[in-house]
Amino acid sequence: MPTISVLMPAYNAARYLAKTLDSLFVQTFADWELIVVDDGSTDATPDILRSYADSNVRVIRQANGGEARARNTALDHATGEFIAFLDSDDLYTPNALQDMVTFMRAHPEFDAAFTDGYFCDENDRPLMRLSEHRPGIYTGRILEQVVLSGSVITVPVCTIVRRAIIERHHLRFDPQFVIGPDWDFWIRVARVATFGYIDAITCLYRVHQTNITRTSGRQRRVADLVRGRLKVMNADWFVDLSAATRRQFFFDLLLDLLKDEPDQQAQILDSAPFQTLPPIDRAALWRQVGVDRLRHAATYDFAVRCLTRAQQLDPADRKGRAVMTAMRLGGRPTALAFIRSWQMARRAIDRVRRVSRGGPKPVPSALRPMGN
Repeated sequence: MPTISVLMPAYNAARYLAKTLDSLFVQTFADWELIVVDDGSTDATPDILRSYADSNVRVIRQANGGEARARNTALDHATGEFIAFLDSDDLYTPNALQDMVTFMRAHPEFDAAFTDGYFCDENDRPLMRLSEHRPGIYTGRILEQVVLSGSVITVPVCTIVRRAIIERHHLRFDPQFVIGPDWDFWIRVARVATFGYIDAITCLYRVHQTNITRTSGRQRRVADLVRGRLKVMNADWFVDLSAATRRQFFFDLLLDLLKDEPDQQAQILDSAPFQTLPPIDRAALWRQVGVDRLRHAATYDFAVRCLTRAQQLDPADRKGRAVMTAMRLGGRPTALAFIRSWQMARRAIDRVRRVSRGGPKPVPSALRPMGN
């Protein structure tokens, strides 16, 4: 049995595949197997894979079924003690597997770990460190952080997981997702696993025009992201998350992903999971959605409903009461003028506070990264 199984889905991957494979074959750690799932490629991908034929390389060809199914096929065939993910356009640094395996063997308390690395362009030029993109470096039980942001782990190529925990809980990728199967998978892992952090550069994650996230279209991307959030929201364990996490989760869903979808916003606000928030948090979100919808004349009635409900839940909220007063005095134009004035004043106050503090912005919400 090899120490580590490296899993690679490949679909029409000819442009970068040889470079990716080369980065694996020059690893300082030699006890690995590579499982490539060719997901119905129609370019030169099969020819390139044949040219890298080796006793520790297994190629499985299947009809095109998407990234999640390809990853699941690879997981089904893995035999290593550890699982790592190398997509067909990404790169390992020569020390990647050695650093990951050494860390995991030295820390049996961790079921999984993630590393640092770089985003890179089409010509392998490093752009930005993964750690600079993350909201913080979190370790231990990180479910709440992963629920709030896929950037906590960032990309599969920087991860390693003990295969035992994957098989014990039968963790697999959800084929329903074209965009977001990784985030959904890491939520499943984070529910049962303890994570460590390896402070080493082990990979380059390529950003280019044929990334699936760039070729799927904004509408499809948003639809998949919303589907993933609804799956979390309706899970039986969602209510066990902290109120701070659930509040931020609903804020991101309502005022970012669904900001142009008032009908879906209404469904979320009326949903049973939303009712698990404390009344003051529900009131704030009703008000924030109402203020946002007030900017659109076509959704004025919905805005009034939101602001009215916010006042019912938190009669002491001065912001909501002031907006409602402005609406009664002069309707939508007066309310919008008040909101703009209030927001300008708020930004000015925030700027003064940042200057007076002279330090970095705090991590939002009650969650804190490692070391703080």
